[in-house]
Amino acid sequence: MKKFAHFGAVCREKQEGMNYIESIKCWASDPSADPNTIEFLFFEPDSPMADTLVAKGGHIAYAVDDVEAMTAGKECIFGPAEVAPGVKIAFFVDEFGVVTEYAQMG
Repeated sequence: MKKFAHFGAVCREKQEGMNYIESIKCWASDPSADPNTIEFLFFEPDSPMADTLVAKGGHIAYAVDDVEAMTAGKECIFGPAEVAPGVKIAFFVDEFGVVTEYAQMG
């Protein structure tokens, strides 16, 4: 099962209220705090994702029950990886050419 979670938008500068995700060297806002469910992202230059499509543009994200099962057979841009305790993510390009994230919480 997948459920829409947010749209991710990459920023040129860190924004007030962003939280740092040390494992991927990325600053991220809380999409549930945005009226349009947008997650604003700023990647540090040495982020392991800095040279990926994820850090170069937007993405659509879905909450899923099992990241590994949902990405089986897909060529991932990043992940699957546990980026925080209990949080696993994976990014890939879907059949329409859209950068897509699957996120598993808990």
